[in-house]
Amino acid sequence: MSLKPTSKVSGFSMIELMVVLTVMGIMLGVAVPNFLRIGRRDAVEAAAYDLQRTLALARQKALAKRQPYRLTVEPSSHTYYVERRENGSWVSDPPETFDWCSDIDLFLSVGGSASNTDIELEPQGTVLSSDAPALFTFANAHGDTMVVSLVRTGRIRVRS
Repeated sequence: MSLKPTSKVSGFSMIELMVVLTVMGIMLGVAVPNFLRIGRRDAVEAAAYDLQRTLALARQKALAKRQPYRLTVEPSSHTYYVERRENGSWVSDPPETFDWCSDIDLFLSVGGSASNTDIELEPQGTVLSSDAPALFTFANAHGDTMVVSLVRTGRIRVRS
């Protein structure tokens, strides 16, 4: 009785590998543009929700300290900051400047005027009547938009 050594080669054939690579290529070709679109949309949403949080913080500080606060927006530099009125002048509170992605445009309407860039919050947390409503529309070049609205009562809403 003689035993012959058997050699069994296992693996994938070239055709099987090509089919798998083709299927993976098709799936990536469909998925990558969707991921890019999601990333662009996320940047617009982040800008809107960051502004909402800053407005809410300014309103809370106005209520807590019983002092007027204002948000000043500088669309050309993609920045905004919060100040409080103290002894007749405006002082940064918090002492930082916030910004949003330079790929995102902001269209601002304060009290029906596109030229006004200051929104004043009264000590009661309401918006100065001449500044209400304030609409901040963030948009990117691909048509994604988010709107932050601030009404006279101080209510802040974000919608797409």
